[in-house]
Amino acid sequence: MMTRTASPPAKTEQMLAQHGNAIRRIALLMKVRMPWADLDELMQWGAIGMLESISRFDESLGIDFAAFAKKRIKGAMLNGLRREGKLRRGEASFDIDQVDMNSFANGTAAKDPLSELLSGDNEHALSSALRSLPEVEYQVIAMHFYEDMNNREIAAVLDVSEGYATKIRQRALKTLAQFMTERMDGVPA
Repeated sequence: MMTRTASPPAKTEQMLAQHGNAIRRIALLMKVRMPWADLDELMQWGAIGMLESISRFDESLGIDFAAFAKKRIKGAMLNGLRREGKLRRGEASFDIDQVDMNSFANGTAAKDPLSELLSGDNEHALSSALRSLPEVEYQVIAMHFYEDMNNREIAAVLDVSEGYATKIRQRALKTLAQFMTERMDGVPA
């Protein structure tokens, strides 16, 4: 049974000085594998994992601290990404006023495609366009835009190559763009 004792401050500082660079190294490796992740957040979660490692480590078990800490740091980063992903999916919504304000500030208010799509008529057209997509293309668009998944993650879910997932997404976007362009130019369905 592992005992959890609070580490004295001097020991904590010594362990951090000795093994603290592991946090950055692991965060950089995670960032390479998950480019959407924020490096600063990964490092913060990793620091929490390091502190947990220091407080939970039991030398009497004969385990190398570096190996023990590495797993805890990586686990803390993954847990943070999971929590953050749930928050993002729960809070993912468009603030139409914010979009309009940003488009006006950029000088593109009259031609901003997102503003055009958010108007009532075009929102219905976009819904129709999405419903017209083949099921796999719709799934890819939904995973990419609503679940914030990258091509690698989408490929894993669909059990296809990353390149094929990219082609599916590009094909779906091209179909949507063509459909919406025709609708905005007045071509009937």
